[in-house]
Amino acid sequence: MKFYRGVFICFVLMIVLGIYPVAVLAEESNNSGTVVTTIDAQPFVETREMLPGDVAADPGWPDEAYLNDGINSSSVFSPRLSAPASDNDYYFSKNIFYLAGYGMPNCTAYAWGRAYEILGSKPNLSNGNANEFWDYNLRSGAYPYGSTPKVGAILCWDGSSCGHVAVVEKIEGNKVTVSESSWSGSYFYTTTFTAGTENAVSVGGFQGYIYLGDFEPEPDRDTTPPTIANAQITELNDEGFTLTCQVSDADSGIASVLFPTWTDANGQDDLVWHRASISGNTASYRVSYNQHNNELGTYSVHIYAYDGAGNTSATALSVSAQKSITCSYQTHVQDYGWQRWKMNGQTSGTSGESKRLEAIEIQVDNKGYDLGIEYRTHIQNIGWQDWKHDGEISGTSNQGLRLEAIEVRLTGSDASRYDVYYRVHAENIGWLDWAKNGGSSGTEGYGYRLEAIEVIVVPAGSPAPGSTIRAFQSNR
Repeated sequence: MKFYRGVFICFVLMIVLGIYPVAVLAEESNNSGTVVTTIDAQPFVETREMLPGDVAADPGWPDEAYLNDGINSSSVFSPRLSAPASDNDYYFSKNIFYLAGYGMPNCTAYAWGRAYEILGSKPNLSNGNANEFWDYNLRSGAYPYGSTPKVGAILCWDGSSCGHVAVVEKIEGNKVTVSESSWSGSYFYTTTFTAGTENAVSVGGFQGYIYLGDFEPEPDRDTTPPTIANAQITELNDEGFTLTCQVSDADSGIASVLFPTWTDANGQDDLVWHRASISGNTASYRVSYNQHNNELGTYSVHIYAYDGAGNTSATALSVSAQKSITCSYQTHVQDYGWQRWKMNGQTSGTSGESKRLEAIEIQVDNKGYDLGIEYRTHIQNIGWQDWKHDGEISGTSNQGLRLEAIEVRLTGSDASRYDVYYRVHAENIGWLDWAKNGGSSGTEGYGYRLEAIEVIVVPAGSPAPGSTIRAFQSNR
């Protein structure tokens, strides 16, 4: 007995507190293409089936009693595709069917409540069973009617002993979606069918549509995110870098583009959400290192593009932000001797004079980094020399021997922050492509002299100054 008493008390508490069970969604379809989506979110409220001949007694309230402060009088129709909550006056506390004990799940309580919700005032509909809605409207002349679906209309059937009513929520082409409730079915569900097949839907006996008003369908919501393309980092120097990307959105237009940016030092303590300038389809922003504690190293950048409907797209970039390293070099040229120092990709040597390079010195301004440079040359009659570094001479002097190839690489714990590129002008060939980070540049086994060279140091991962396909040719 104690057990049953406990169960009874729990059941009563669930009723009093209005506790809801977990919602259950299910979708069913049949051969006619009709799709029924069930959303069972029924509150535990006392209700009973409306049988033939039953009538929901009207409480006799004045029309003013049905007005709600939150009523939306907009002519734009907003579809209901989810179940009403138990605190919704339209379906509960001010619904004549609910007050008479015929609340949901009942198609009449739902359709009357939905009409109330759509109109914002008490609807002039039958308070009898579903198969009386159509004839009641014909007699009263309260609303226009017809056989063509319109949003907000009451769809009526008189099949079976009680008939059925539902409410048109969406029309997409020839597809009609209605919301409804059913004592023998579910507390709330939607059905989508092809217009003209109403007799094959529900209980049959299609009567027509009661038009509560002429409503404008809710505008299609833009759910397509904007497009981000060609995101890149350019103009990298000692002060900062420039972010750019192409953005577009055909439906709502681009509202804003943000570039949240931070370094890998100390977590995200320097995170800044930079707002891009937008010109046409190009969004851009110039990031200064002084906005990020003057920190160098790897910068992470996310790109967020927002359209006018609130949709967003995102992508990510990263860049190694470093100080610009100056690479200086001078060559010893046949008949001329040592030339003046050149730097950062300038040409050292001669062109069109058939003068051989005989020696070279290379150095870098490391700007406080643990960074150096070393190099070795392939010399006529000698082959590859040992590595020289940081301004030492590689080659020969007063021996009349030509340089034929060279290898250059960076040293020190910060070497991984940078790449060194170099290319040479070789006899009978001209300029070869760029070599990188210790790769061979020049020729071997041909007896061709080097006549000029260019060297440049760039942040790691930067694009090559040019082609890198053919930097070295060997005849061995």
